Amino acid sequence: MKKVQFIFGIHNHQPVGNFDYVFEEAFQKSYLPFIEVLEQHPRIAMAIHFSGCLLEWLEDRYPEFLDRIAELVKRGNIEIMAAGFYEPILAIIPDKDKLGQINKLRDYIQQRFSYTARGSWLTERVWEPHLAKPIQETGIEYITVDDYHFIASGKELNDLTGYFNTDEQGHTIGVFPISQRLRYAMPFKDPEATIDILRDYATEDGDNVIVMADDGEKFGLWPGTNENCYGSNQWLERFFTALEDNQDWIKTTTFKDYYRNNGPRGLVFLPTVSYFEMSEWTLPAEQGLRFISLVDRFGHNGTMEKVRPFLRGGTWRNFQSLYEESNWMQKRMTQVSYRLEAIAKTGQLTSPDLVEARDNIWRAQCNCAYWHGVFGGLYLPHLRHAIYTHLLAAEKTLDKIAGVNTNPQDIDKDGATECVLQSAAIKAIVSSAGGSIKELDVLARNFNLVNTMRRYNESYHAKVTEAVKAAESAGSIHDLALAKEEGLEEYLQFDRWPRRILQDHFFENQVSAKELRREFPEKGNLPEIRYQIEQDNGVHLTGLGVTLDTVVEINKKLRLDGNQLTIDLRLINRGDNHLSGIYASEFNFSLLGGHTPDRYYLFDGQKPNVAWLDSLHDLENTGSVALVNEWDRFKLNLIFDSQQKIACYPVETVSMSEAGFERVYQSSVILPFWQLNLESGEQFETQFTLTIELLD
Repeated sequence: MKKVQFIFGIHNHQPVGNFDYVFEEAFQKSYLPFIEVLEQHPRIAMAIHFSGCLLEWLEDRYPEFLDRIAELVKRGNIEIMAAGFYEPILAIIPDKDKLGQINKLRDYIQQRFSYTARGSWLTERVWEPHLAKPIQETGIEYITVDDYHFIASGKELNDLTGYFNTDEQGHTIGVFPISQRLRYAMPFKDPEATIDILRDYATEDGDNVIVMADDGEKFGLWPGTNENCYGSNQWLERFFTALEDNQDWIKTTTFKDYYRNNGPRGLVFLPTVSYFEMSEWTLPAEQGLRFISLVDRFGHNGTMEKVRPFLRGGTWRNFQSLYEESNWMQKRMTQVSYRLEAIAKTGQLTSPDLVEARDNIWRAQCNCAYWHGVFGGLYLPHLRHAIYTHLLAAEKTLDKIAGVNTNPQDIDKDGATECVLQSAAIKAIVSSAGGSIKELDVLARNFNLVNTMRRYNESYHAKVTEAVKAAESAGSIHDLALAKEEGLEEYLQFDRWPRRILQDHFFENQVSAKELRREFPEKGNLPEIRYQIEQDNGVHLTGLGVTLDTVVEINKKLRLDGNQLTIDLRLINRGDNHLSGIYASEFNFSLLGGHTPDRYYLFDGQKPNVAWLDSLHDLENTGSVALVNEWDRFKLNLIFDSQQKIACYPVETVSMSEAGFERVYQSSVILPFWQLNLESGEQFETQFTLTIELLD
């Protein structure tokens, strides 16, 4: 009788900083019922990976659930897979952190489950050839990636019936291919569809192994899958039963057992790649649409499998060039990590300090806030906030030990210089790019006020008008076109420039908040100015721009004293023509809640009738604007030296999530206007202050 071996693996993860109710829902709908079904099938062997972020939550809330996992391990049902503890993309974190994160999870698995993890889940299957060395150095013997990785290296699908070896500088690991056919079949097609796929690979010697390893959340948490897997359809119960009914020719096994009992199918060198869908998400919108068109064309004419080895989109690191917000977080993360290592080498850090700071850095490496597709959470402010919270906590520990690092440097490697202003209350990172503030931190709360997102054009926006209101569906998440609310196409506005503080603009005429919410009627190149930057008792910025056929010199002087940042602004008409128009300085503040009662506006100290941070306001003769955050217990005050016209409006993005298209509040824009009438050589001066007040 022909036989085949089958490895079923699931990867369970919730990001650092995710809402508690999301953890709870995932536990109740996916993690718990899956294990309850598995417990009833002692003859099924499989592999499971839990991220450290999720394990910490489970340890706190449901330790008895982890006891049940330990029992399944002891019974021989489960192989526990390691990975980076806080689920980082290994390719973008320092090598020392790669080793530390994997070893942290391996140590936890050993202590909690009395199990030595030999295999590792690879986060988002993001592979780069150099990873073989640090992964093997932790004691990991094998990993698993998609069959697409192998096809992109020249392998045929029929070759992918075992594992292969790959090496880097003499360090060798085994690599198992995951079947895309099975990923798309389970649990969306009848269990017999998976049995039929396995039958295609059965041989007389029974040495072939086929792998399906994917997100555990697709078994209960994705739209429609809870009812499908555990409701009337009972998909998981039927699937395990089908495996048992066919155990005379299907052997369920684990990566560990197969690796120990079988040799590699050869040597392979995989290119820099992730799973196929990711190669679409990493492309700019226009290229992404062309890529989708190609995929659809080849799919419709039946040639997709022939061309797929040669059809390649972008790589994961494209996210850092596509989204400056992702790149900034990643570069800040590596900056703090390298600084910790430098301080640790001097012996200045005590062991508790070192462990606490390093754990905060590792938490800030959790992958989800750094990228975006159907999954990923770059567009989710609370996930980005978690990154900054842990980075700032670590950085404060290092500042306490070694002092504040204010040396000018190009932090994000974009060619612009950043200078740091820091007091006990506030940290401001000022960039020569736009003469703007890229990061403004309330240190007592580990809170970055510039944690916002530019409104980017995405390839999937072409589907927004086709999307239907989100409903229960058990179709593959990659095929769904759902929306969480109607009318999202009205919010498809895109920004030409980053969202920062002190970004310059010039308009010919007065504009309203409603108009600005859609598009800036920009005159000239002021947002694109590269400033000269100097640091001496503050930060001094000098830039030259062009607007309305004349040259404008802009000088900004920033001084920080305690909880108050003072900005002196001077504009000089350096051209020959008269300058008449409106100068505006853009402030973006992200307080993580646009429509919640504990976050609101105050104008001249008074709360307006409509005070939501996602509301629109056109203010006349206003001397101050305050944003209050009662949840995080602080208030920021923007105070001008004269009565101003000010526009206030929200930045809201439309992005994709597992449940469909959604509108997300990113920040509140405060845009004060100054009417200028300057002859050649004339200048305009003003001053405003930004203060942070803690609410204890």
